[in-house]
Formats: sequence, C-alpha cells, structure tokens
Amino acid sequence: MVAMLHLAGYSALSGSFEGTASADAGARTALAMIYIYVIFYGFSWNGIPWIFASEALPNRARTLGMMIAVCAQWLAQFIVVYSLPHTINKITWGTFLLFGTCTVVAFVFAFLFVPETKGVPLEDMDMLLGADAPLFARATRRRYLEARDAGLINLALHLSQEKQQVERENVEGERV
Repeated sequence: MVAMLHLAGYSALSGSFEGTASADAGARTALAMIYIYVIFYGFSWNGIPWIFASEALPNRARTLGMMIAVCAQWLAQFIVVYSLPHTINKITWGTFLLFGTCTVVAFVFAFLFVPETKGVPLEDMDMLLGADAPLFARATRRRYLEARDAGLINLALHLSQEKQQVERENVEGERV
C-alpha cells in the first residue's frame, strides 16, 4: 500500500503523466517502490490461495477448492495485467490509488473474516471453518480454542465420522 501511495503522490506532484517529469531521485524512488511492491506481493498475497486452500480445506474438498482458488487468482491477475495499460491511460496516477485501496480492502477482509489456522490440525478444520462458524475471524478462533480446551474436538470428530459411515451405508444399501 505504501508503494502505491508513493507512486500516486509522486506521479501527481511531478507531472510524470504529462511528460514534464525528469529522471530525478523521486523517479528512482518510484521505480524502487514498484520493485518493493512486486517483492512483497510475491511473499504475501500471491501465495495465499495456494497456502490457505491446501491447509484449510478437508481432503474431500481440497482438489476442487484448490482449483477454484488458483483459477480465481489467475483470472484476477489476467484482468489486472490486461486492464493496467488502459487504466493508466484513463485515470493516470489514480490507478495507483485504486490498487492501494484494493490492498487496504483485502487486508481488512483478511483481518476480520479469515481465521488464523496456525496450530490447527487438518482434522479440526471443519470445526474451525464449518458452516456454523461465526462470521468474524477472532470469534471463530476463540470458539475453536474453547472447544479444543474443553475436549469437544475429539467428540465432534467422532460424531462426524459416525455420520459419514451411516451415510455411506445408506448409499451402499440404495445401490443394491
């Protein structure tokens, strides 16, 4: 976000989109900000679909979830790369404000709605991310930790396995 705000501010103040800017220290700093943005994006947001989908989804949904996450990421990157030249031509330095704002919105979304999965075994992900999980990430994490401390995780896992076994038996009985 800082890199995008610097690029927007420098571009607006220097007149770089009007062709009046010279290659001064500010221009070099703007170029450095582009590199910094790309490096930090690669270490942070770029890997989230790969990591979160592979760690958070149960085995029965992992393949489909990974496919959807990766396709959505590639589609979004295609849209950004394809539209960037047109966006820069139309709204000039406002393009950087747009991307900076998108970064802030993504950060707020992740902070509020994506629960921390550190230390949560794969078997417990259904409990953490289930349909009845609270909307906000902190409440979801707190509910999981309380259930784990009370010993309810093993009970919930056992009941879930029993339910799956009964469903399998019902399906197999219908086929015969």
